[in-house]
Parts: sequence; structure tokens; C-alpha cells
Amino acid sequence: MEDILDQIEIRLENIKISETVVEQWQQLLDLLLDFSEAQDALINYYQAPYLRIEKGSSNRENIFSEGEKFKVKGLYCNDVIKQKSALEINNAAEIKKWQNSIYMKNGLIAYLGYPILWPTGEIYGTVCIHDKKERKFNSLVKKQIKFIKNLIESDLEIIYQSHLNNNLRQYYAELIENLPVGVMIEDQNGRILKVNKTMEKISGYAREELIKRTVFETVVPDNQEQVARKNIEKILNGELMIHELPSASGSGEERFIRLQERKITLPNNEVGIISIQSDITDKIKSEEKIKYASYHDSLTDLYNRSYLENKIQNLNQENRFPVALIMADLNGLKLVNDTYGHNEGDKLLKKMAAILKDSCRDSDLIARWGGDEFVILLPEIDSEAVKKIIERINKKIADTFLEFEDGSRLPLSAALGFGVKKHYFEDVFEILDEAESKMYKNKLTESRSIKSNILNTLLKTLSEKSQETSSHSERMAELAVKLAEKIGLSQAEINKLTLIAKLHDIGKTVIPEKILNKEDKLTEAEWKEIQTHPAVGHRVLNATEEFSHISEEVLSHHERWDGSGYPRGLKEEEIPLLARIIAIVDAYDVMTEEQVYKEAISKAEALKEIEAEAGSQFDPKLAQDFIELMTE
Repeated sequence: MEDILDQIEIRLENIKISETVVEQWQQLLDLLLDFSEAQDALINYYQAPYLRIEKGSSNRENIFSEGEKFKVKGLYCNDVIKQKSALEINNAAEIKKWQNSIYMKNGLIAYLGYPILWPTGEIYGTVCIHDKKERKFNSLVKKQIKFIKNLIESDLEIIYQSHLNNNLRQYYAELIENLPVGVMIEDQNGRILKVNKTMEKISGYAREELIKRTVFETVVPDNQEQVARKNIEKILNGELMIHELPSASGSGEERFIRLQERKITLPNNEVGIISIQSDITDKIKSEEKIKYASYHDSLTDLYNRSYLENKIQNLNQENRFPVALIMADLNGLKLVNDTYGHNEGDKLLKKMAAILKDSCRDSDLIARWGGDEFVILLPEIDSEAVKKIIERINKKIADTFLEFEDGSRLPLSAALGFGVKKHYFEDVFEILDEAESKMYKNKLTESRSIKSNILNTLLKTLSEKSQETSSHSERMAELAVKLAEKIGLSQAEINKLTLIAKLHDIGKTVIPEKILNKEDKLTEAEWKEIQTHPAVGHRVLNATEEFSHISEEVLSHHERWDGSGYPRGLKEEEIPLLARIIAIVDAYDVMTEEQVYKEAISKAEALKEIEAEAGSQFDPKLAQDFIELMTE
């Protein structure tokens, strides 16, 4: 072909493009605009020093008119023409060279353009799209505009050398065959005439399974046939159809397709349809996952509060009744989180969710309302039926335990309350308030019991995994009481001191047994883990109403008089008095009783050690009082 062009001198500016070809370009531009969703699409003709608008997309937003001429200098297309290469501008407002261009004055800041070449390699012009917003053009848009560029250049080649028609038809076929989108041509009855390779992949059918059969026999699902027939009618009436639909697949897999379809004239001069298709199954499924996540709690897989509130609001508008609401509050979640960690707390929530699912009807909607709260919406149900469901839930809760790695078991506990809307004038949200009120009344009696169970479980665990036996706390309590009486503390303070002696090391339950019972010297990391137990104990006790009043003393029982203790480095009287007492009696009992990591020493030696540490580790006045107490 190059040899032929070398032998023939052709004045390109004298070649006229037929109206038929230009109208075909118009269709290509409109397809490009539909596909790219840009502001406009243009085919420009270049004759130095001007650029003329040969064809523009037919949308109203296109500000350019056919036949308009502009000096090419300063235009985006000038770079395309000079370099004979594509140009993409995502935001011209950020590029100094375009500040005074005609495009900027009209707000066209994004541009994608390709050169259109004659068969000789000389510039015919450009094909381009503009947009008024910053954007990065995706690969499909680029492939689409390159496809249109190729079609136009093919037209030019046909015009330039008509004897290459056969070769050009093959060229078209190859382009369409290798397009990254599916192409299907059908007649007015939906009979498939031509498909490309991508269409085979999208549909799951081989080419021979599609050709001569109708779309209703292949790619249109049975339940979509009426919709498809109406769409064909609209397209044949001249309407461009862009829609997303489910598609039947030869593999039986559920697929979703984005279609751009318009009327065309077939070679036999009958009307037909060209359908450009993209597989958007992954996009649809991703959107479905996002939608599902927006309505569900990720931990329990129940509905979330937002979803249920919308349902309740709808019920108010529909005035449907009777309808009931159950509110459930899981007892002890914060205590489990603070003691055993959030993983165990999550298990507790999942067990509760499973119980609710198993206890309710298929028509009931169950939602995680808050951190430890659940709400159940029960349509068409009366009070007696609701009570039976609550009985079923309570029975399952009573039979369910949370089992920990250390072998301990904790029974589940939850407080429930319900309300029923019986009349149209009642507000469902007021029924929810009623259910919540009943639930809190039940929680007052049940919450204390579960927290007490957790603490007892913790103490049992501590006793089993370390030397923190009940006898140790009893000896400490006995000594602490004697010292408190000696210095004249009130009975209330003495009672509090006894409780601190019992619970002062409860935070050690989270520390591995191998560290608690290690005979060798602790590593730095192990020692740091040991030092966390006052803070853990503080959190655990603060989660309970009956023990929160001693949490400060438990947090402080390893502080030292000279300020070198932990966890806060308190010194002297900054340390609570009862914590200072516990520090002395704890040290004395540990020294005088045999430990895994050391042998016991005599009482006299222990008192001598306390005297040596008075003013550094211990309150000097309390240390002297204790020594006197033990030597009387």
C-alpha cells in the first residue's frame, strides 16, 4: 500500500467526504458520548493554520457548532496534531500553558484527543472529547475513542483508495472482533446476525450457538422477555437504550450486563439493532455487598439499627398492628471485654445473636441496636405469643455458656423487655420505649448477678493458675484489719480494706500462667506484662457498681512511697491510705509464705526487710505501726 501511495500524488485538501460518511461519523460521536458520559465529542478537520469542527455530538450541552473555525495555536488539539499522538488532560486548570485557552474560558478542563491520519500518515484532524469536570479517562473510554479514530481513518482509506474495500472490510471485522466490549447485531425480530469474540465470552455461548437464533432463546432470561420486547420496540422507534439488566448465560451462571443499543440499517436495507455490551457482574455483586453491609451488623450478621429504624418508621406510616418489639440487653459485656479481651466479648455477642435467631420466627426482624443491645421487630403477634418467645429466649440463654481458654465457663445473661402496638394511633417508637423501660427494670436485678458470677470466675481462675490462693487473701485481710484497728480506722474503712485484700490481684487473671509461676528471673517483656495487672484490675472493678469504690486502691497497691512504683509513679500521700496498707501486708505475707520462685523467710527477717524499705517502698509511719503490731 505504501508503494502505491508513493506513486500517486493526491492533494488531500481537495478530497470531499460524502454526507453519508459524515452522518456515520455523527452516529459514532453520539455512541462515544453515550459511552464516555463526557460534555461533548468532536471530529475536527485540520487545514493549517485552522481547525474546523467537522462534526459534533448532538447533545444540547455541546457548545461547538459544525463549520466553526479556530486558529489551532493554543488549542488542546494543536499538541495532538504536532505530535501525532494522543493527549489526555485531566485538569487543565492545573497546567500553566492552558490558562488562557478558549477551552478554559468555557470551563472545558478535561480533554482526551487522538489524531486522525490519512493513509499517507498526514494529519486529517482529531477526534476528541471534553468535560467540565476533572477526570481521569478509563481504559474503556480510551479504547472506544481509539476504535472510533480507527473507523474514521478506515473511511478515509476507503475514500483514498477504493480498490482496498475488501481489505478494509476485513480490517473492520478484525477491529470489532477484538473489541474489549461485546458487539451483537440483530434484526428487528431479535434474531442474532453477528457477534464478536468478547460477546461469546460475556454470554457464555459459542458463536454458532448464537448466530441465527433469537436473543429470547439465548441471552434474555425467561422473566425478562416482556421487558426485552418492549425495549426492542423502543430502539426500532429511534430511541437509544442504555440499561443494566440480568442476562442468561450459557454456563448457567448469573450475569449482569450493561447495554448500549440503537437502531441501524442492515446491508439488505432492513432495520436492525447494534448492541454494545459490557459485563458488569462484578460491579453489581460489589454493590450488593455494599448494600448488604449498609443494612447489617458486621459482627453478628443481624440487621443494624439504621435498617430497623426505617422499618419501624414504615410501620408507623402503614398503621399495621398488632406489632411487637422486644429489647434485649446482654449483661456483663464490658466486664468480659475488660477482663478477657474483646475477642471473648465478640463471642458473647455472637452467641446472643444465634440464640435470638434460633428463638424467633422467620418473619421477625432482629437487629443489633447498640453495643450490647438487641431489638426484635415482630409483626402480627399478640402479647401472649411474645411472652412465649421471650420464655424460649430465656431458656436458651440459661443453657448457654461462654467457655474460655483456661477452661472456665461463664453463663450468658440478658435482660429482656417488650411492648405491643395494638391500636392505629399508637407510635411504634413509643412501644420501643416501653420495651426498653421493662428491659432496664429486669436488668437492675440480673446485671449484678452476672457481674458477681464473672468476678467469682476470675477469682477461681486466679487461684487455679497461680499462688493467689484464698488463704493468701484471708491472711492479708486479717493482718490489714489488725493494722487498721491499730491506727484507728472506721469500720467502713476496715470493711473496704477486707474487700481490697480479696480482690487486689484480680488483674493477674489475664496474665499467662507460665509467667505467674515462672521460677527463673522474668524477662523485661514478662515484667512489663506483670506490671499491667493493677490497671486491668482497676478496669474490671470499675465495670461493677458494687466494687468500683475500691478500684482506685487496687490500681495503686504497687505504688512506692518514693515514687518509683507502678503504674502511675505516685509518691507518699498521693498513694491512697488503704493501698499503702495493702502494700505492706501483701509484701509480708509473700515473704513469709513459700513461693514457686523463692523459699519462705522467718517473720523476724520479713519485719527487718519491711523496716529496711520504710521510707522508700513503704509508708514509714505505717511500716513502724505494722512492726510494732507484729512484735507486741
